[in-house]
Amino acid sequence: MNNAIGVCNLHYSPNIGLLTAHRPFGSVSFLGRYAVMDFTLSNFSNSGINQVVILAKNYVYSINNHIQNGYAWINNTKTGWIRTVINERRINDATFNTDVSNLSANLPQLDLHNIQYIVVAPVHFLTSMDFRPIIDDHIASGRGVTMVYTNGDNSKGEFKNCTSIKLDKSKKIVKSTLQHNQAKSVDVSLDTFIFNKDTLFDLMKSQQDISEMLSLADVVSYCINNGTLKVNAYKHTNRVFPIFSITDYVSVSMDLLNHASREQLFHDDWPVYTTTNNTPPSKYGSKASVKNSLIGNGSIINGKVENCIISRDVVIDEGAVVKNCIIFTRTHIGKDVKLENTICDKNVKIKQVTKLGGSPTEYLVIAKGANV
Repeated sequence: MNNAIGVCNLHYSPNIGLLTAHRPFGSVSFLGRYAVMDFTLSNFSNSGINQVVILAKNYVYSINNHIQNGYAWINNTKTGWIRTVINERRINDATFNTDVSNLSANLPQLDLHNIQYIVVAPVHFLTSMDFRPIIDDHIASGRGVTMVYTNGDNSKGEFKNCTSIKLDKSKKIVKSTLQHNQAKSVDVSLDTFIFNKDTLFDLMKSQQDISEMLSLADVVSYCINNGTLKVNAYKHTNRVFPIFSITDYVSVSMDLLNHASREQLFHDDWPVYTTTNNTPPSKYGSKASVKNSLIGNGSIINGKVENCIISRDVVIDEGAVVKNCIIFTRTHIGKDVKLENTICDKNVKIKQVTKLGGSPTEYLVIAKGANV
């Protein structure tokens, strides 16, 4: 799709405590193999969008360390590319370091000469999304903007932090936006948009007149509500897994240990790409016991593991019991350690304590590189 460019927007991703203390949410490990941003990037790739901009608010090193040359998500390496950009002038000014200011600062280095459509998507809604029919619907609508939305079950609270939308009688045009109400079923924006290039530029200029603190989604909502912008709406019907907090992160991760749930996110004809690592298969000792867990390559399991997500190159010694945990790469769980309801960031060593953990509703999070 040579006339469209993808924008992976990290500016308004959630802060999930220690896990985002030194990295953006997009590069947080997920299911022991992926980074969270892999799902958005794979949606671009599978949709034939080979030119992608990652709008980073901070911690560019962490992003680039994961992305590397970007070839994992590029179908045509001759014409395709992935670039991470920041607004260097606003990097230390959180209030005005918006996605709009980032785009504005970096427009000169983006080759948009032959681009007609800009697809903007966040990373905190995990789903499989084909942008091709959305772009087709956008073109057919004749509108300058299409907003992608889903119907959420408000009773479960999954979309409590989202913006709800109201449609006109045709169910196609967004008429107004409002904060979440108490209705059981509600249409919620996925903060995913298709823009005509000229319309996007006009909205970016409008932000300067309205408020430089507004995000691109805020500007769209503002213009909808004051009647200056008519927006096409496209309903996304695949399952969406929203993550806004550490509790959501744990809940979604553990839900995906269930095969039926994984089938709603992973599809045979819609692969999720990530960077590869040259690691051997996992090794299981004679006394190892593993139940209902995902185990990454290169791990050495000699203890008991139950209901866990284990990343690459993790070592769990004999006698250790690890339950309901999320363990990041290169962590070492020592002999006879009992660990439950815990998230261990990268390079953690737990050898000097015999029992450690949080509760099912409040996980203990151990910082990257900690020696316990």
